[in-house]
Amino acid sequence: MTPLDIYPQFGETRGSWFWDSGMAVVEIETEEAITGSGWCEDGCSAISLIIENHLSRLLIGQDAGEIEGLWDRLFRATLPYGRKGVALHALSAIDLALWDLAGKAAGKPVYELLGGPVKPDIPVYASALHPVGAEKVQAEAKAYVEEGYQAMKMRFPYGPGHGIAGMRANEEHVANVRDAVGDDIEIMADAYMGWDFLYAKKMVKRLEPYRLAWLEEAFLPDDLNSYAKLRQETSIPISGGEHEYTRFGFQQIIEKQAMDIIQPDLRRCGGLSEGRRICSLALANGITVIPHAYGPTHIHFALAETAVPMIEYFPIPSWDDLPDAEVEPIFHDEPQPQNGRVTASTKPGLGVTVNERIFAG
Repeated sequence: MTPLDIYPQFGETRGSWFWDSGMAVVEIETEEAITGSGWCEDGCSAISLIIENHLSRLLIGQDAGEIEGLWDRLFRATLPYGRKGVALHALSAIDLALWDLAGKAAGKPVYELLGGPVKPDIPVYASALHPVGAEKVQAEAKAYVEEGYQAMKMRFPYGPGHGIAGMRANEEHVANVRDAVGDDIEIMADAYMGWDFLYAKKMVKRLEPYRLAWLEEAFLPDDLNSYAKLRQETSIPISGGEHEYTRFGFQQIIEKQAMDIIQPDLRRCGGLSEGRRICSLALANGITVIPHAYGPTHIHFALAETAVPMIEYFPIPSWDDLPDAEVEPIFHDEPQPQNGRVTASTKPGLGVTVNERIFAG
């Protein structure tokens, strides 16, 4: 499912309309020759333009330890074209670089600067289970259980344009995973912004017997009325927020009582600085925080925040025959899950270095 499935020419795969995968890396160097690195998505090559043409002049010559003040000035300076979207992506990458820099300057891992750790490690859930055929999905789900994962997430194959047959196929996909893993493993499912309220209202009645841990991103990010109504229709917890920005956006989610679980992505929503503020809102309102996507930033964040019970991880499915040697890592020394759990290293900063080879081309 994708939000463009309503258009037949874009319904086959996300690749038919999605931006080319890309990432921007921001490096900030101090007069003491300490360098911090941050990163964000950048499929349109927009981040360097924003930073070089605007934000750099608000950063160069400033005190790198003034993370709060720098964040606020950059946010206010980008209001005419920002508030959400790529301007916040750029601000997020800068903020992450400043935290990495602060950790290196202090000789401490970032999670210690954030006040943690509040736990020695953090559970990860396996995020995959695309609808590639019942047998492959069953084998994949069983493999995750054997690897120690206590939770896993699947993707729905169909949305409103596929009618009753699509609903049945969605239910069969969920039933197949539940059958593969049994009753003691948490399962969840992602609609990736592809449903409408009437369709979702019908689907949740079909899905309730399978005890989903959550139903993710059923609607467009701004359609909070539908999220709020769906929460009243079902016992399945409702999640979303990976495409939301700043504490102001998440405050609207909370005020609407639209979600049980919010899923900020710190590479989008404003970095670690804004992630902390979002967690404070969540704690004050009884909302669970489970960040979107994997990475060293979210590991440090989860270790330091009591509102975060787990994080997402994207394993290579058991049926994928891609040789390990062909998978070029984005980061060197990035922690990897063991038996369904992960922790950060004790290295200063975020504890990783960006693999420059993947950017050399």
